[in-house]
Amino acid sequence: MFANFKSLDRLLAALLTTLCLAFSLPAHAQWWQFGADNGQPVLSELLFNRISALRVERSLQFSPEDLDSRKVVVRGRAEVAQGKIGKVEASLDDGVTWTPIPFGDRGLFAFEFMPEMERAYRFKIRALSTTGKSSDEAEHAFEFKLVREDGRMLAKAAFEKLLERYTARDRAGFMALVSQAFQGNATALDSALSNDFRFFDSIRIQPTVQRISASDGRWTVYFSFMRQVRSVRTGQLLQDQAATSVTLVREGDSFKLEDLAAPLIFGVSDPENIATFVTDESVGKTVLTVDRDGNASTTTQGQSTQPASPSMTTNGSVTLASSRGYVMSSGQSVNIGFGGTTFFAFGPEGNIIFFGDEVDSAQILAGVSSLTTVRSVPAVLGDKTMIDTALVIGRVYALKLIDGTYAIVQMTNQGGGPMVGPWTFQYRHQRNGTPNF
Repeated sequence: MFANFKSLDRLLAALLTTLCLAFSLPAHAQWWQFGADNGQPVLSELLFNRISALRVERSLQFSPEDLDSRKVVVRGRAEVAQGKIGKVEASLDDGVTWTPIPFGDRGLFAFEFMPEMERAYRFKIRALSTTGKSSDEAEHAFEFKLVREDGRMLAKAAFEKLLERYTARDRAGFMALVSQAFQGNATALDSALSNDFRFFDSIRIQPTVQRISASDGRWTVYFSFMRQVRSVRTGQLLQDQAATSVTLVREGDSFKLEDLAAPLIFGVSDPENIATFVTDESVGKTVLTVDRDGNASTTTQGQSTQPASPSMTTNGSVTLASSRGYVMSSGQSVNIGFGGTTFFAFGPEGNIIFFGDEVDSAQILAGVSSLTTVRSVPAVLGDKTMIDTALVIGRVYALKLIDGTYAIVQMTNQGGGPMVGPWTFQYRHQRNGTPNF
Protein backbone atom coordinates (compact mmCIF):
# COMPACT_ATOMS: atom_id res chain seq x y z
CA MET A 1 0.00 0.00 0.00
CA PHE A 2 2.80 2.45 0.86
CA ALA A 3 4.48 1.67 -2.47
CA ASN A 4 1.27 2.68 -4.23
CA PHE A 5 1.22 5.95 -2.33
CA LYS A 6 4.80 6.64 -3.36
CA SER A 7 3.95 5.88 -6.98
CA LEU A 8 1.03 8.28 -6.74
CA ASP A 9 3.31 10.97 -5.30
CA ARG A 10 5.74 10.51 -8.17
CA LEU A 11 2.91 10.62 -10.68
CA LEU A 12 1.56 13.84 -9.20
CA ALA A 13 5.03 15.42 -9.17
CA ALA A 14 5.55 14.47 -12.82
CA LEU A 15 2.12 15.83 -13.76
CA LEU A 16 2.85 19.10 -11.98
CA THR A 17 6.15 19.42 -13.83
CA THR A 18 4.46 18.76 -17.17
CA LEU A 19 1.79 21.35 -16.49
CA CYS A 20 4.39 23.97 -15.57
CA LEU A 21 6.30 23.32 -18.77
CA ALA A 22 3.11 23.51 -20.79
CA PHE A 23 2.50 26.97 -19.50
CA SER A 24 5.80 28.22 -20.92
CA LEU A 25 7.98 28.49 -17.86
CA PRO A 26 11.57 29.51 -18.70
CA ALA A 27 13.77 26.76 -20.12
CA HIS A 28 16.04 26.95 -17.08
CA ALA A 29 13.33 26.93 -14.43
CA GLN A 30 14.81 25.59 -11.20
CA TRP A 31 13.49 22.79 -8.98
CA TRP A 32 12.01 25.14 -6.38
CA GLN A 33 9.66 26.57 -9.01
CA PHE A 34 7.72 23.33 -9.40
CA GLY A 35 9.18 20.83 -6.94
CA ALA A 36 10.84 18.43 -9.41
CA ASP A 37 13.40 17.10 -6.95
CA ASN A 38 13.82 18.68 -3.53
CA GLY A 39 16.96 16.65 -2.88
CA GLN A 40 18.92 17.86 -5.91
CA PRO A 41 21.28 20.79 -5.26
CA VAL A 42 20.92 23.87 -7.43
CA LEU A 43 22.93 27.02 -8.09
CA SER A 44 20.64 29.94 -7.37
CA GLU A 45 23.39 32.51 -8.05
CA LEU A 46 26.44 32.41 -10.32
CA LEU A 47 28.52 35.47 -11.19
CA PHE A 48 31.62 35.85 -13.32
CA ASN A 49 32.92 39.07 -11.76
CA ARG A 50 29.69 41.11 -12.03
CA ILE A 51 28.15 39.19 -14.95
CA SER A 52 25.36 36.71 -14.20
CA ALA A 53 26.28 33.37 -15.75
CA LEU A 54 22.91 31.77 -15.00
CA ARG A 55 21.63 33.00 -18.36
CA VAL A 56 24.67 31.84 -20.36
CA GLU A 57 23.97 28.83 -22.58
CA ARG A 58 27.01 28.41 -24.86
CA SER A 59 29.78 30.98 -24.47
CA LEU A 60 30.90 33.97 -22.44
CA GLN A 61 33.55 36.43 -23.60
CA PHE A 62 35.45 38.97 -21.55
CA SER A 63 37.71 41.76 -22.66
CA PRO A 64 40.62 42.84 -20.42
CA GLU A 65 38.44 45.69 -19.07
CA ASP A 66 36.02 43.14 -17.61
CA LEU A 67 38.67 41.58 -15.37
CA ASP A 68 39.22 42.36 -11.72
CA SER A 69 42.98 42.81 -11.17
CA ARG A 70 43.51 40.58 -14.24
CA LYS A 71 41.37 37.87 -12.64
CA VAL A 72 37.98 36.29 -13.04
CA VAL A 73 36.21 35.89 -9.71
CA VAL A 74 33.41 33.32 -9.72
CA ARG A 75 30.87 33.75 -6.94
CA GLY A 76 27.60 32.00 -6.27
CA ARG A 77 25.25 30.20 -3.98
CA ALA A 78 24.47 26.48 -3.82
CA GLU A 79 21.18 25.40 -2.25
CA VAL A 80 19.28 22.22 -1.57
CA ALA A 81 15.83 21.77 -0.05
CA GLN A 82 16.51 18.45 1.64
CA GLY A 83 19.87 17.72 3.24
CA LYS A 84 22.92 20.00 3.14
CA ILE A 85 25.53 21.07 0.62
CA GLY A 86 28.61 18.89 1.09
CA LYS A 87 30.89 20.04 -1.74
CA VAL A 88 31.18 22.61 -4.53
CA GLU A 89 33.59 22.03 -7.44
CA ALA A 90 34.51 23.84 -10.66
CA SER A 91 36.27 22.68 -13.80
CA LEU A 92 37.98 24.69 -16.53
CA ASP A 93 38.64 21.72 -18.81
CA ASP A 94 35.17 20.26 -19.42
CA GLY A 95 35.20 18.08 -16.31
CA VAL A 96 38.60 16.38 -16.81
CA THR A 97 39.81 17.90 -13.54
CA TRP A 98 37.84 19.49 -10.73
CA THR A 99 38.86 22.17 -8.22
CA PRO A 100 37.19 22.15 -4.77
CA ILE A 101 35.67 25.52 -3.83
CA PRO A 102 35.33 26.63 -0.20
CA PHE A 103 31.77 27.54 0.78
CA GLY A 104 29.97 28.91 3.80
CA ASP A 105 27.02 27.81 5.91
CA ARG A 106 24.51 29.37 3.54
CA GLY A 107 26.10 27.80 0.48
CA LEU A 108 27.93 30.96 -0.59
CA PHE A 109 31.16 30.23 -2.47
CA ALA A 110 33.91 32.03 -4.40
CA PHE A 111 37.03 31.17 -6.33
CA GLU A 112 39.23 32.99 -8.84
CA PHE A 113 41.54 32.31 -11.74
CA MET A 114 43.75 34.33 -14.08
CA PRO A 115 42.75 33.53 -17.70
CA GLU A 116 45.15 33.43 -20.61
CA MET A 117 44.39 35.61 -23.60
CA GLU A 118 42.40 33.84 -26.36
CA ARG A 119 42.40 30.50 -24.55
CA ALA A 120 39.06 28.67 -24.58
CA TYR A 121 38.09 27.39 -21.12
CA ARG A 122 35.34 24.76 -20.95
CA PHE A 123 33.73 25.81 -17.68
CA LYS A 124 31.61 23.52 -15.53
CA ILE A 125 30.45 23.77 -11.94
CA ARG A 126 28.58 21.41 -9.66
CA ALA A 127 27.32 21.19 -6.08
CA LEU A 128 26.94 17.90 -4.22
CA SER A 129 24.69 17.30 -1.25
CA THR A 130 25.58 15.29 1.83
CA THR A 131 23.10 12.67 0.60
CA GLY A 132 25.17 12.12 -2.57
CA LYS A 133 23.06 14.00 -5.10
CA SER A 134 24.70 16.39 -7.59
CA SER A 135 23.47 19.47 -9.37
CA ASP A 136 23.15 19.27 -13.15
CA GLU A 137 26.62 19.97 -14.59
CA ALA A 138 25.16 20.66 -18.04
CA GLU A 139 22.92 23.38 -16.64
CA HIS A 140 25.83 25.83 -16.30
CA ALA A 141 28.45 24.49 -18.73
CA PHE A 142 29.81 26.91 -21.34
CA GLU A 143 32.96 28.10 -23.05
CA PHE A 144 34.74 31.08 -21.53
CA LYS A 145 37.35 33.15 -23.37
CA LEU A 146 39.34 36.33 -22.77
CA VAL A 147 39.64 38.16 -26.11
CA ARG A 148 41.84 41.04 -27.27
CA GLU A 149 39.43 42.52 -29.79
CA ASP A 150 35.68 42.38 -29.28
CA GLY A 151 32.51 44.14 -30.33
CA ARG A 152 32.53 46.43 -27.31
CA MET A 153 32.83 49.65 -29.28
CA LEU A 154 30.30 48.55 -31.90
CA ALA A 155 27.84 47.54 -29.20
CA LYS A 156 28.29 50.81 -27.35
CA ALA A 157 27.88 52.77 -30.58
CA ALA A 158 24.65 50.87 -31.35
CA PHE A 159 23.32 51.62 -27.84
CA GLU A 160 24.13 55.31 -28.25
CA LYS A 161 22.39 55.32 -31.64
CA LEU A 162 19.25 53.85 -30.04
CA LEU A 163 19.31 56.60 -27.40
CA GLU A 164 19.82 59.24 -30.07
CA ARG A 165 16.84 58.05 -32.13
CA TYR A 166 14.66 57.75 -29.04
CA THR A 167 15.37 61.21 -27.62
CA ALA A 168 14.91 62.63 -31.12
CA ARG A 169 11.42 61.03 -31.12
CA ASP A 170 12.25 59.14 -34.31
CA ARG A 171 10.12 56.02 -34.04
CA ALA A 172 10.86 54.69 -37.53
CA GLY A 173 14.58 55.32 -37.11
CA PHE A 174 14.56 53.51 -33.77
CA MET A 175 12.66 50.48 -35.08
CA ALA A 176 15.17 50.18 -37.94
CA LEU A 177 17.75 49.39 -35.24
CA VAL A 178 15.65 46.54 -33.75
CA SER A 179 16.67 42.98 -34.60
CA GLN A 180 14.38 40.55 -36.39
CA ALA A 181 15.13 38.26 -33.43
CA PHE A 182 13.86 40.77 -30.82
CA GLN A 183 12.99 38.73 -27.71
CA GLY A 184 9.97 40.81 -26.70
CA ASN A 185 6.98 41.76 -28.83
CA ALA A 186 8.30 44.04 -31.58
CA THR A 187 4.80 45.28 -32.45
CA ALA A 188 4.23 46.19 -28.80
CA LEU A 189 7.58 48.01 -28.75
CA ASP A 190 6.61 50.03 -31.83
CA SER A 191 3.27 50.97 -30.25
CA ALA A 192 4.85 51.78 -26.88
CA LEU A 193 7.37 54.12 -28.53
CA SER A 194 4.47 56.02 -30.08
CA ASN A 195 2.87 56.29 -26.65
CA ASP A 196 6.12 57.51 -25.09
CA PHE A 197 6.39 60.28 -27.66
CA ARG A 198 2.71 61.15 -27.24
CA PHE A 199 2.63 61.19 -23.44
CA PHE A 200 6.10 62.61 -22.65
CA ASP A 201 7.70 65.95 -23.45
CA SER A 202 11.35 66.92 -22.93
CA ILE A 203 12.74 63.39 -22.66
CA ARG A 204 16.21 63.58 -21.13
CA ILE A 205 18.23 60.45 -20.36
CA GLN A 206 21.74 60.48 -18.94
CA PRO A 207 23.18 56.93 -19.03
CA THR A 208 26.38 55.73 -17.40
CA VAL A 209 27.68 52.52 -18.97
CA GLN A 210 28.95 50.22 -16.23
CA ARG A 211 30.10 47.28 -18.32
CA ILE A 212 29.60 45.52 -21.64
CA SER A 213 29.86 41.76 -21.91
CA ALA A 214 29.46 39.14 -24.62
CA SER A 215 27.54 35.90 -24.15
CA ASP A 216 26.33 33.42 -26.77
CA GLY A 217 27.09 35.85 -29.58
CA ARG A 218 25.15 38.68 -27.92
CA TRP A 219 26.45 41.85 -26.32
CA THR A 220 24.78 43.20 -23.20
CA VAL A 221 25.22 46.81 -22.15
CA TYR A 222 24.71 47.24 -18.40
CA PHE A 223 24.13 50.85 -17.40
CA SER A 224 22.62 53.12 -14.79
CA PHE A 225 20.61 56.12 -15.83
CA MET A 226 19.09 59.38 -14.68
CA ARG A 227 15.93 60.28 -16.58
CA GLN A 228 13.60 63.27 -16.66
CA VAL A 229 10.39 63.64 -18.64
CA ARG A 230 7.45 66.01 -18.55
CA SER A 231 3.95 64.52 -18.52
CA VAL A 232 1.89 65.93 -21.39
CA ARG A 233 -1.31 65.35 -19.39
CA THR A 234 -0.33 67.19 -16.21
CA GLY A 235 2.74 69.21 -17.13
CA GLN A 236 4.48 67.59 -14.16
CA LEU A 237 8.21 66.84 -14.30
CA LEU A 238 8.96 63.22 -13.41
CA GLN A 239 12.41 61.87 -12.58
CA ASP A 240 13.79 58.42 -11.92
CA GLN A 241 17.18 56.82 -11.42
CA ALA A 242 17.91 53.10 -11.68
CA ALA A 243 20.00 50.42 -13.42
CA THR A 244 19.02 48.24 -16.37
CA SER A 245 20.43 46.64 -19.52
CA VAL A 246 19.96 46.23 -23.26
CA THR A 247 21.19 43.27 -25.30
CA LEU A 248 22.36 43.60 -28.88
CA VAL A 249 23.12 41.02 -31.55
CA ARG A 250 25.32 41.36 -34.62
CA GLU A 251 23.38 41.55 -37.90
CA GLY A 252 25.66 42.11 -40.86
CA ASP A 253 28.17 44.84 -40.11
CA SER A 254 26.27 46.35 -37.18
CA PHE A 255 24.54 45.52 -33.92
CA LYS A 256 20.78 45.64 -33.41
CA LEU A 257 18.54 45.55 -30.35
CA GLU A 258 17.55 42.02 -29.32
CA ASP A 259 16.44 42.22 -25.68
CA LEU A 260 15.35 44.76 -23.06
CA ALA A 261 15.26 44.45 -19.29
CA ALA A 262 12.97 46.27 -16.89
CA PRO A 263 12.96 49.02 -15.82
CA LEU A 264 12.51 49.92 -19.48
CA ILE A 265 14.50 52.75 -20.95
CA PHE A 266 12.50 52.56 -24.21
CA GLY A 267 8.76 51.84 -24.58
CA VAL A 268 7.89 52.58 -20.97
CA SER A 269 4.13 52.01 -21.35
CA ASP A 270 4.22 48.23 -21.98
CA PRO A 271 6.84 46.37 -19.88
CA GLU A 272 4.76 43.17 -19.82
CA ASN A 273 5.16 42.66 -23.58
CA ILE A 274 8.56 44.27 -24.11
CA ALA A 275 10.84 43.43 -21.17
CA THR A 276 11.88 39.80 -20.73
CA PHE A 277 13.18 40.09 -17.16
CA VAL A 278 13.69 42.57 -14.32
CA THR A 279 17.13 43.91 -13.39
CA ASP A 280 17.81 42.75 -9.83
CA GLU A 281 19.60 45.97 -8.83
CA SER A 282 16.48 48.03 -9.58
CA VAL A 283 13.92 46.02 -7.62
CA GLY A 284 12.54 48.40 -5.00
CA LYS A 285 13.73 51.52 -6.84
CA THR A 286 11.33 54.29 -7.83
CA VAL A 287 10.94 54.22 -11.63
CA LEU A 288 8.89 55.88 -14.34
CA THR A 289 5.64 54.29 -15.45
CA VAL A 290 2.76 55.21 -17.74
CA ASP A 291 -0.55 53.43 -18.18
CA ARG A 292 -2.56 52.87 -21.37
CA ASP A 293 -4.45 56.14 -20.82
CA GLY A 294 -1.25 58.16 -20.70
CA ASN A 295 -1.20 58.73 -16.95
CA ALA A 296 2.50 59.08 -16.10
CA SER A 297 3.90 58.65 -12.61
CA THR A 298 6.70 57.04 -10.68
CA THR A 299 6.24 53.77 -8.85
CA THR A 300 8.29 51.07 -7.15
CA GLN A 301 9.91 48.52 -9.45
CA GLY A 302 8.71 45.05 -8.55
CA GLN A 303 10.15 41.67 -9.43
CA SER A 304 7.71 41.14 -12.29
CA THR A 305 7.19 42.83 -15.66
CA GLN A 306 3.44 42.67 -15.10
CA PRO A 307 1.66 46.04 -15.40
CA ALA A 308 0.21 47.85 -12.43
CA SER A 309 -3.14 46.85 -10.97
CA PRO A 310 -6.27 48.11 -12.78
CA SER A 311 -7.67 51.42 -11.66
CA MET A 312 -9.92 51.33 -8.59
CA THR A 313 -10.64 55.05 -8.30
CA THR A 314 -13.64 56.25 -6.30
CA ASN A 315 -14.89 59.83 -6.46
CA GLY A 316 -17.02 61.79 -4.04
CA SER A 317 -18.04 65.07 -2.47
CA VAL A 318 -18.31 65.50 1.30
CA THR A 319 -19.82 68.32 3.36
CA LEU A 320 -18.77 68.60 7.01
CA ALA A 321 -19.83 70.81 9.87
CA SER A 322 -17.33 71.97 12.48
CA SER A 323 -16.09 69.29 14.87
CA ARG A 324 -16.77 66.67 12.22
CA GLY A 325 -14.25 64.51 10.35
CA TYR A 326 -14.22 62.09 7.46
CA VAL A 327 -12.66 58.60 7.34
CA MET A 328 -11.57 57.81 3.76
CA SER A 329 -11.10 54.06 4.27
CA SER A 330 -14.69 53.57 5.47
CA GLY A 331 -16.34 56.53 3.72
CA GLN A 332 -17.95 57.68 6.99
CA SER A 333 -18.39 61.05 8.65
CA VAL A 334 -17.55 61.00 12.36
CA ASN A 335 -17.24 63.33 15.32
CA ILE A 336 -13.67 64.41 15.94
CA GLY A 337 -12.21 62.14 18.58
CA PHE A 338 -14.69 59.37 17.88
CA GLY A 339 -15.05 56.70 15.26
CA GLY A 340 -11.37 55.88 14.84
CA THR A 341 -8.68 57.41 12.68
CA THR A 342 -9.77 60.47 10.71
CA PHE A 343 -8.57 61.41 7.27
CA PHE A 344 -9.84 64.98 7.26
CA ALA A 345 -11.59 67.14 9.86
CA PHE A 346 -12.69 70.64 10.85
CA GLY A 347 -12.08 72.01 14.31
CA PRO A 348 -14.81 73.58 16.43
CA GLU A 349 -13.53 77.14 15.82
CA GLY A 350 -13.29 76.92 12.06
CA ASN A 351 -9.66 75.89 11.99
CA ILE A 352 -8.85 72.88 9.83
CA ILE A 353 -7.45 69.74 11.38
CA PHE A 354 -6.62 68.94 7.81
CA PHE A 355 -4.51 65.79 7.78
CA GLY A 356 -5.55 63.31 10.43
CA ASP A 357 -3.88 60.08 11.50
CA GLU A 358 -5.13 58.32 8.37
CA VAL A 359 -2.77 60.44 6.23
CA ASP A 360 0.89 59.44 5.99
CA SER A 361 2.23 62.25 3.77
CA ALA A 362 0.91 65.10 1.65
CA GLN A 363 1.82 67.62 -1.01
CA ILE A 364 0.18 70.65 -2.64
CA LEU A 365 -0.21 70.16 -6.41
CA ALA A 366 0.97 73.53 -7.66
CA GLY A 367 -0.72 74.83 -10.80
CA VAL A 368 -3.56 72.29 -10.64
CA SER A 369 -7.07 73.74 -10.53
CA SER A 370 -9.25 70.66 -11.03
CA LEU A 371 -9.22 67.07 -9.78
CA THR A 372 -10.24 65.81 -13.22
CA THR A 373 -6.98 67.00 -14.79
CA VAL A 374 -4.80 65.02 -12.37
CA ARG A 375 -3.62 61.75 -13.94
CA SER A 376 -0.90 60.92 -11.45
CA VAL A 377 0.83 62.21 -8.33
CA PRO A 378 4.40 61.65 -7.09
CA ALA A 379 4.87 58.28 -5.41
CA VAL A 380 6.86 59.98 -2.63
CA LEU A 381 5.11 62.94 -1.03
CA GLY A 382 6.23 65.46 1.57
CA ASP A 383 5.77 65.83 5.30
CA LYS A 384 2.12 66.57 5.96
CA THR A 385 2.99 68.78 8.95
CA MET A 386 4.90 71.17 6.68
CA ILE A 387 1.77 72.20 4.77
CA ASP A 388 -0.23 75.27 5.85
CA THR A 389 -3.55 73.97 7.16
CA ALA A 390 -5.44 77.22 6.55
CA LEU A 391 -8.55 76.85 4.41
CA VAL A 392 -7.81 77.64 0.75
CA ILE A 393 -10.71 77.24 -1.65
CA GLY A 394 -9.71 75.61 -4.95
CA ARG A 395 -6.37 74.27 -3.77
CA VAL A 396 -5.63 70.63 -4.70
CA TYR A 397 -3.71 68.34 -2.38
CA ALA A 398 -2.14 64.92 -3.04
CA LEU A 399 -2.26 62.54 -0.08
CA LYS A 400 -0.78 59.15 0.70
CA LEU A 401 -2.78 57.27 3.32
CA ILE A 402 -1.39 54.94 5.95
CA ASP A 403 -2.80 51.94 4.07
CA GLY A 404 -0.52 52.77 1.10
CA THR A 405 -3.26 54.14 -1.17
CA TYR A 406 -3.36 57.61 -2.70
CA ALA A 407 -6.02 60.33 -2.76
CA ILE A 408 -6.42 63.85 -4.11
CA VAL A 409 -8.74 66.41 -2.52
CA GLN A 410 -9.90 69.94 -3.32
CA MET A 411 -11.73 72.46 -1.13
CA THR A 412 -14.80 73.74 -3.02
CA ASN A 413 -16.98 75.61 -0.49
CA GLN A 414 -16.53 77.29 2.90
CA GLY A 415 -20.16 77.82 3.84
CA GLY A 416 -20.96 81.12 5.50
CA GLY A 417 -17.34 82.31 5.79
CA PRO A 418 -13.83 81.29 6.91
CA MET A 419 -14.98 80.63 10.48
CA VAL A 420 -18.45 79.31 9.66
CA GLY A 421 -19.35 75.86 8.34
CA PRO A 422 -20.32 73.72 6.70
CA TRP A 423 -17.31 73.06 4.45
CA THR A 424 -17.28 70.96 1.29
CA PHE A 425 -14.44 69.13 -0.38
CA GLN A 426 -14.24 66.80 -3.36
CA TYR A 427 -11.95 63.79 -3.52
CA ARG A 428 -10.68 60.98 -5.71
CA HIS A 429 -9.28 57.88 -4.00
CA GLN A 430 -7.13 55.36 -5.90
CA ARG A 431 -7.48 52.08 -4.02
CA ASN A 432 -5.11 49.92 -6.13
CA GLY A 433 -2.03 51.28 -4.36
CA THR A 434 -0.61 53.19 -7.32
CA PRO A 435 -0.37 57.00 -7.67
CA ASN A 436 -2.13 56.87 -11.05
CA PHE A 437 -5.61 58.34 -11.38
